[in-house]
Amino acid sequence: MASCAGPEEPVRASLPTAERGSVTGTPPRPEPSAVESSSAENAVAQATNQMLAAATGANSPAPPGLLVAAEGDGGALFVWETADDRFCHGAASTAGATTVACTSRPDTPPVGEKPRITRLVAMVATGWNVVFGAEHETVESVTCNGVPVPVRDVGVLADGRRTIHAIEFPDITVGSVAVKVRRGKRVVTESLELLSPAMAVGQDLASCELAKP
Repeated sequence: MASCAGPEEPVRASLPTAERGSVTGTPPRPEPSAVESSSAENAVAQATNQMLAAATGANSPAPPGLLVAAEGDGGALFVWETADDRFCHGAASTAGATTVACTSRPDTPPVGEKPRITRLVAMVATGWNVVFGAEHETVESVTCNGVPVPVRDVGVLADGRRTIHAIEFPDITVGSVAVKVRRGKRVVTESLELLSPAMAVGQDLASCELAKP
């Protein structure tokens, strides 16, 4: 599993998918069957136990505990905060692989005074998973190349000052998505970089491009 939590952790792996190129959108996934739902629930339960066994000591999750940022039949991606307010993320697969990464300092990144979104995690877990936080604003939608991308509302961290959201692509995706947010009565659009294009030099990766004004 590869992880990129801000600039400190570069991408180290890619997903084995069949087709790469420009993303034209992320179609909604079909409603899971009862069997598929049961399989995913079992996978998340197994991944949760693995993560609790791996995230111990100073890296143990404090309330509200492990938050599920992504899930699939093969495992799950989690985010949490420690007792000393450090942000952590980790992934666990049903095959037994587990990764844990935590910031070295509390309140990293710090919550700003003005409304903003900030990328917290970008990694290969159940797909190409990007977790981001929203501060002093409410996320309404995300689009890639004008096509809606499903957004998962993960939970709240940083003493209730940052809401956590997650999006997923089938393959590593560079560029930026447009995030529509509400600030009181105003609705504005911000950009969220998925992965710097500089890290994709020489690779044929999918991409999201912002519309030119």
